[in-house]
Amino acid sequence: MSWKVRVVFVVMAAAIAVLAYLQLRPGPPVDLRAAERNYFSQSGEDGVTHKLFELIKPTSHYVVDFGCSDGVVNSNSRQWIINDGWSGLLMDGNHDLIQQAKAAFKDYPKAKILETFVYPGNVETLFEQYGVPKDLDLLSIDIDSNDYYVWKVIHNYRPKVVIIEFNSAFPPPQKMVVQFHPMNYWDGDSDYFGASIQSLYELGKKKGYELVHCSSMGINLIFVEKKYFARLGIKDNSPATMYRWGKGVPGMPNFGRGPDGAGHRPWDVYEIEQNGQRIKPYAADLTWDHIRIPRKLVPLPYNEPQAP
Repeated sequence: MSWKVRVVFVVMAAAIAVLAYLQLRPGPPVDLRAAERNYFSQSGEDGVTHKLFELIKPTSHYVVDFGCSDGVVNSNSRQWIINDGWSGLLMDGNHDLIQQAKAAFKDYPKAKILETFVYPGNVETLFEQYGVPKDLDLLSIDIDSNDYYVWKVIHNYRPKVVIIEFNSAFPPPQKMVVQFHPMNYWDGDSDYFGASIQSLYELGKKKGYELVHCSSMGINLIFVEKKYFARLGIKDNSPATMYRWGKGVPGMPNFGRGPDGAGHRPWDVYEIEQNGQRIKPYAADLTWDHIRIPRKLVPLPYNEPQAP
């Protein structure tokens, strides 16, 4: 190898090292709460993710969003597709909502809209089938039920940023996840859904992700890959510090078991008067056609050594 070729290799290696340092070096504290903005999102996620992608360079310009609802209201993916030209896979199991989403994205061919239920057994198969890149930039999970379990089994795809709904009725250090059932769903009124911030924080740690934001309304958590965490200058990302429950936010439920009554109605203790008797309307099993789905909370993840 000639000395000129060696010089070229040395210069290239140095340039790569500098770029890596610039991408991963510790940065000053970033106020993500001040960055909260809603263009289509529900609780500031549009602004927060926009700020994150100023610090973390997107590579694939690809977003996956399930359940995406109608693709407009409370959407964590729409701004990236229509304003920034990203590609995306949007999924939901509700037929009417998916038809609305297809209409909402009819002028954006980079958006694939799919009517399907997502569960641990099919999530990576769907990613492969519909051409999701392994290094997708953003993943949004909001299925009101098996969110924890679906994120847990995503191994072959590494989104840089993950948005996932949590259940603010169970503040830290409580570990709470609804017991897995493939047909789980939210009844629309009680606090039997999803997972607590503590459970998702610990799951994220195991997967190599760090919690960087909890929305002011106490709805969604945002994680980044661990290698980017130092860029944000966050000194303490413990659930106790990050937890929010929507205190004083108009329209947020305040008849739950969380702080200041945060959360939806407690599924296991809430009672009403019916025909002269006190009953617990949400304590009964969920049903799907003739399938009965027992309600039970599980303290996941179980105590195991965590990644440093």
